[in-house]
Amino acid sequence: MAILETMDVFKQSLSKADGLHRITEDELVQLQRELLGMLRDIDEVCRDLEIPYMLGGGNALGAVRHQGFIPWDDDVDINVSADRVQDLVEELGTRYPDKYYFKMPTRTPGYFSTFTEILKKGTVFREYISGTSGEEGIKIDVFPIEATYDDPIRRFIHGVLCDAVSLHLSCVRMHWMREEFLRLAGENRKASAVIKFKAFVGHFLIGKAKPVDGRAERLFRRAVNIHHMCRNNNSRYISMPTGRKHFFGELYERDKFLKTTYMPFEDATFAVTEDYRNYMSKLYGEDYMTPPPEDKRERHMIYELKL
Repeated sequence: MAILETMDVFKQSLSKADGLHRITEDELVQLQRELLGMLRDIDEVCRDLEIPYMLGGGNALGAVRHQGFIPWDDDVDINVSADRVQDLVEELGTRYPDKYYFKMPTRTPGYFSTFTEILKKGTVFREYISGTSGEEGIKIDVFPIEATYDDPIRRFIHGVLCDAVSLHLSCVRMHWMREEFLRLAGENRKASAVIKFKAFVGHFLIGKAKPVDGRAERLFRRAVNIHHMCRNNNSRYISMPTGRKHFFGELYERDKFLKTTYMPFEDATFAVTEDYRNYMSKLYGEDYMTPPPEDKRERHMIYELKL
């Protein structure tokens, strides 16, 4: 259902709302410089520990189309094999104890996302006023690449469960943050309709439970377990159920997708899937090499930025 999709609403519509911080050109240059430095550290650890990773989403597109950041991009996403995310976080923490901190699903109190965040100490990149996960620094999002079943029936069931629980979580988060998002939506009827509908569904699903309640924690733990329910690290297929297009929209053959090549990115090189044409087409359509018009460009909702 189109009304349940919030990516366009948040990154294209609400990111322009009154009361948010508008990133200046100078701030964007500095922000991208900081993110590039973080990427260098992550790449170094992944190479040393042989952790499979690749640039994800708009950063992979940036590497392919711009040989660096998309000019208006303000974040970094990477994809990492689910069974190696912990190794990456632990090694970064060991090598750079004064530089990074981390938020991990089911491990960081008050953090209710199903992907991991690597955040830089001494910085602020605050996206939500009503969030409950504490500090909000400049970050790199780490999306887990999950194994899924070779048997088509079990794979279909896995996908349906993943997409159902992802929708469940999205509606619950909308219920918790309804007032903030409606304020930002203002007179935007489309945005308000999406927010109200998903918040209604979220209220129906979780009632009066708050983010600090044990029920909420169990809900997110169950979601992570469903995403990770296939433990066959030699399966033919993999997926990223927490990704932009969810389970079925990001379903790939393991051998093709996990084979990477290093592409120029600014003044460095980082890993990108060799199957990037298929990956980009799935995420952005066949015309992914054509930049979108200005009113369709994605940006984060930011209240506060300190570099």
